[in-house]
Amino acid sequence: MLKRSKTDDEIDLELSSTGGRVLTVNDDHDACELIARLVESAGWPADRVYAIDDVVGALTADHTAVVIDSLTLGVNEAFRALDDIRSGPAEVRNVAVIIIATTDTNRLFAFQSGVDGFVVRPVHGEEVLDLLRLVLARSTDERAEYRRSQLMGGATI
Repeated sequence: MLKRSKTDDEIDLELSSTGGRVLTVNDDHDACELIARLVESAGWPADRVYAIDDVVGALTADHTAVVIDSLTLGVNEAFRALDDIRSGPAEVRNVAVIIIATTDTNRLFAFQSGVDGFVVRPVHGEEVLDLLRLVLARSTDERAEYRRSQLMGGATI
């Protein structure tokens, strides 16, 4: 018996509705809310954190991704949060992390530090969601391989 192939819409729905909760981080409440609502519009439940020091404490085993918007936090604070996540408790250490940055100058450092996705403002909402889908579609090992490819001059997304 032949099985029907999934349509792109069905694949998109699966990618957006699997993978648990997404933690959005920005100390600007309105900006954090905007990213969280964008994430929720794609089918993921989103939690909000407004203080960078609260990121690791807010993460649970239900979270599979963190989106850190460094617009007002600054990229150094985003990297500090990334380091805290990667050295945090085992149940959250491998959560996917995306940084929304204001410049491209720290892209390589971001991948060296363990980021799974990096996008530069100005950014369209769909670009953030596409990146989130791609990151969550990769296994932990595939994300590590992708980071290595970025350091070796791989394609950017």
